[in-house]
Amino acid sequence: MPMRALLAVDLHEDATGPIAHAVAWATHMSATIDLITASEMVWDAHHLFGGTENAALAAEWERRTRKMEKLLAHRLEEIPEPMRGEARVVHGRAAPTLIEASADYDLLILATHGRKGLQRLFAGSVAERVVRRAACPVLITRLDGDAISPDGNLKIVLPVDSEEPIDKAVQWAKSHLGGRNDFRVMCAVPIMPTAADQLYAEWPRQRLDTVALSGGMADIPREVRGCTGNAGDEIARYATEIGASLIAMPTHTRQALGRLAFGSVTERVVRVAPCAVLVVR
Repeated sequence: MPMRALLAVDLHEDATGPIAHAVAWATHMSATIDLITASEMVWDAHHLFGGTENAALAAEWERRTRKMEKLLAHRLEEIPEPMRGEARVVHGRAAPTLIEASADYDLLILATHGRKGLQRLFAGSVAERVVRRAACPVLITRLDGDAISPDGNLKIVLPVDSEEPIDKAVQWAKSHLGGRNDFRVMCAVPIMPTAADQLYAEWPRQRLDTVALSGGMADIPREVRGCTGNAGDEIARYATEIGASLIAMPTHTRQALGRLAFGSVTERVVRVAPCAVLVVR
């Protein structure tokens, strides 16, 4: 069966960019695309307004819901027919409804504009909350750059999480995007102040070797980068330097202190990356 991808769009904004980016990625993954949008109109119109005196308000409420459904159906036609799925409007706040809907899919796609502070699809920290809790991998595309070519090789950065014995992001990217792409594994580690502590850097190199060999990519380039702040900034910097098409990395459902480690790195990458970001749990 082909991969099933769910693309979230905001009907208050132009959906042409998000759809174009999603179609290009779906082509690489041989995926079908369903469209979804979240409506804040969560109540039944007659329940909310009630009474014959409010019939006009109830009718307007329902009219707006039907309008959203028609707009989304129209947007669905922009997806090429072979990969075109279904369109649906869900009711509720954006993040919780998208998280719930993602349970039925192989991939959830969100789009960001790359504005300062990550003014994301919909509002606030929707993308970060969805990435943190979605039931499936999440692909964040950036609308401030051109969509990738639907054919040809991709340059993919694979940041390695030192705490995981098997890197799921490496496995997922290779399985669904193909081994023909230009993969680069890297690890960002804190810069140590003394020469003795530099021995710490040997361990990440060994980790990168293990990931490359276990992933069947013995010849893949490896890079250990030192950083003084959040490792996510160094990952984004490396992606910029090599002109990456994608950063594919893991995240976890850790809480509190656990999320201050690699979880916060993932969220930082989502916020500042120069390219698309794939987050795999």
